[in-house]
Amino acid sequence: MALLSAWLVGLVFFIQGVTVPSVAQLDSVGLALLARGKLREAEVEFRRAVAADPRDVDALNNLGVILRRRGRPAEAVEFLRRATEVQPQDAETHSNLGLALREAGRLNEAVKELGIAIALAPLNAAIHRNLGVVLAQAGNDSQAESELRKSVDLEPRNPQSHQELARLLARGKRTDQAEKEFLAALSIADQPSLHYELGELYENNRQLELAARQFRSAIRLGPKNARYVQALGHVSLAEDKLGEAEKELYRATQLNPMAGEAHRDLGEVFQRKGEFARARGEFGRAVELMPSDSRSHYMLARVLAKLGKPDEAAGELKQAQNISKALNNEGTKLLEEGKAEEAIERFEEALQLDPGDTRAQYNLGVAYFLQNRHARAADQLRTYLQSVPDDPDACYYLGLALLGIGRPGEAAEALAKAVALHPDDAPAHNAYGIALAQEKEFTRAAREFETARRLQPEISKYRENLACVEHQLSGCRFTP
Repeated sequence: MALLSAWLVGLVFFIQGVTVPSVAQLDSVGLALLARGKLREAEVEFRRAVAADPRDVDALNNLGVILRRRGRPAEAVEFLRRATEVQPQDAETHSNLGLALREAGRLNEAVKELGIAIALAPLNAAIHRNLGVVLAQAGNDSQAESELRKSVDLEPRNPQSHQELARLLARGKRTDQAEKEFLAALSIADQPSLHYELGELYENNRQLELAARQFRSAIRLGPKNARYVQALGHVSLAEDKLGEAEKELYRATQLNPMAGEAHRDLGEVFQRKGEFARARGEFGRAVELMPSDSRSHYMLARVLAKLGKPDEAAGELKQAQNISKALNNEGTKLLEEGKAEEAIERFEEALQLDPGDTRAQYNLGVAYFLQNRHARAADQLRTYLQSVPDDPDACYYLGLALLGIGRPGEAAEALAKAVALHPDDAPAHNAYGIALAQEKEFTRAAREFETARRLQPEISKYRENLACVEHQLSGCRFTP
């Protein structure tokens, strides 16, 4: 028994000699690992800290940040939510939660959390920038711009804020303002990504020489980046500089053999040079890498036809047409969701593949109209009406677009046809009335407003337009 007691005493002393790290020590080790980029090891330490103290806000926050950076935003939300519950007045934690929610696809919740963060830290430029980015992703461009401009005002020497604002302005086709912000960012930090994005802006506006200059600057700073090299090759192809294009595109495929766009562009170089067998190889590789890319299928079909392989060509063309239909469907869905700019991209891509696709022509015209790009809408709808002249909806939207660019006489012609084709369309009668009123044909305008009011008596704007034209009031603002 004495021996057993002595053994127990020794065991107690042995256990007492073991050093158990404190929560603070675990946090310290985790932070050191995080600073060295060892995310997996840091995650282990912060999990140990949370297990030891479930209310350790630093460990909860840092663990959430690591999980988000490791591509696990749903898990990150769980820990960051707990951190905000423990310390609800910490702006940074709310901001981190907002970013995790964004990456988890929960944009409305992300906006809410970032709003809380800003209320707690209204002078924090990074939080304003993060909120601006999330608002832009949610399609609220006006508020996004406001937040991004606040970020720039608070921290004018931060290139990231200028870059995010430039991206938003570029998306809204505000090219001059976007260029200004990209150049402001570059004056602070000579980064390859900034040169690349400015090059894209120039390329989208057909300023190819300026685009090439920026892509070369991006390559100078990031010579192993296949995307930058491919972009320069693409611009060279657009300028018909086939030798330079071939050189750059071949280099892009060597830097990244999985770069489908580089293979496609290189195939187009060979096609223009009449080297159809080599073109077939590159287009074939592009189709393998980008099976949903309609242009690759279409270009491969053309080359196969040149090589005397009509059956294979027909198969590729069929796939291209199916992709075009899918693009149209996707664009229509985006339009219904209010994402007109993204919808325009899909419709334009469908029309690149098949310029005679009447459905895409109509949808693109409507999308332009919804973006208040009335001149382009009118052009597109006129193109569509050449093939489908008796579509009342197209006549209606054409009339509205023409009103938008101050051509009421032409608008009246289109809208007269719309109401003739669809006599029970109250909005068309109302729009026709507006066009006639702008042409000073008040009696006929009143007749159209009255028809619209009779068809839909619950719509107050028809009554207001009618009253305005009956009394020929000055300063009337007719509502379509």
